[in-house]
Amino acid sequence: MSIRPTQALWRFLAVAVACALVGSVAMTVLGVPGSGRQIEHFPWPFLDMWVRWDAGWYEQIALREYNYSATTQSAAAYFPLYPLAMRAVMLTGMNVFLAGILLTFVFGAAAVVMFSRWAALMKPEESSLAVWLLVLWPFFFYLVGAVYSDALFLLCVTTAFFQLEKGRVGWATFFGALATATRPIAPAVVLGLLVRHIELRRAAGHRFGWRDLIPLGSAAGLLAFMTFLWWRFGDPIGFVTTQAGWQQLSGPAAIFKYGALEKMRRIDLLFPAFHALLAFAALASAWPMRKSLGWGYAVYTAVAVGLPLISSRDFIGLGRYVIAVFPFFLQAALLLSTRPRRAVAWLVVSGVMLAWMTSRFATGFYTS
Repeated sequence: MSIRPTQALWRFLAVAVACALVGSVAMTVLGVPGSGRQIEHFPWPFLDMWVRWDAGWYEQIALREYNYSATTQSAAAYFPLYPLAMRAVMLTGMNVFLAGILLTFVFGAAAVVMFSRWAALMKPEESSLAVWLLVLWPFFFYLVGAVYSDALFLLCVTTAFFQLEKGRVGWATFFGALATATRPIAPAVVLGLLVRHIELRRAAGHRFGWRDLIPLGSAAGLLAFMTFLWWRFGDPIGFVTTQAGWQQLSGPAAIFKYGALEKMRRIDLLFPAFHALLAFAALASAWPMRKSLGWGYAVYTAVAVGLPLISSRDFIGLGRYVIAVFPFFLQAALLLSTRPRRAVAWLVVSGVMLAWMTSRFATGFYTS
């Protein structure tokens, strides 16, 4: 039976409350021994727990402006739509971090609802399990309240593909452009929408024409940000250049990670291995996906996982990036729907990992 949007919303709210409780208890018991806490924070754990790590960069952009450096960490690495939304909410007088927490919660809830509508449209029988797989993903807390752009991106990209499936290519391109203004995986969005649009038009019997290329307009978000960086700092790819400040590798060292992994102790390798396992699982789903969901989703998945897989310094972060690869959760549901015991085992293990990752994030330890 197909899942209803209200059911998806209730699942999001239940997991959101659970994450807030886990994080609050962890902070109460352990404090914040990690180094990820920002200078300004809230006295209540259920709010303070979301203001970690990159939240400081979004605060800078929302309160002040972008800065750029080719050799050190700078705000140019962060795409603009999410901090601009924070700035808009701050016009009401709301605290910058509270604005970010509120937006992530609202965007996250809307993203889960939109994902449920897309999944129900594509594969009604497996849509309910797909939503459970998404909301219990080990890094789902980034969609609950963390001051990060992941929730906004997922909302934009799922809406884009949903509109495309409905035949509304103009709206699909518009939401695709919003997605490419939110996170740096524009090639995945543009190519995925383009290939899927061509697939749908061929299935409807249309011959190749200029209308096939409309989804290329979804690159507008990225191009707008590049134009700004070129005008303001003279470097249109400043979001790439400034990665040197995070000691990101290039060439074979980036692909095989030996430049970073060889410096770790054996026990430290478990965490990168965990992220790598999740990423490779998502990447592997692209091949069967070409038949079950279509080449457009296979291309989107392969590029959305492949780009960070190649550029990541040590695999850490890839588990969170999989959240953006929404077709993976429906593909996994297709695989697990005929294996109920494995499905239950997956959800239990994933839920336990979600609780662990949430507690780590809340107590200031680096998770992604």
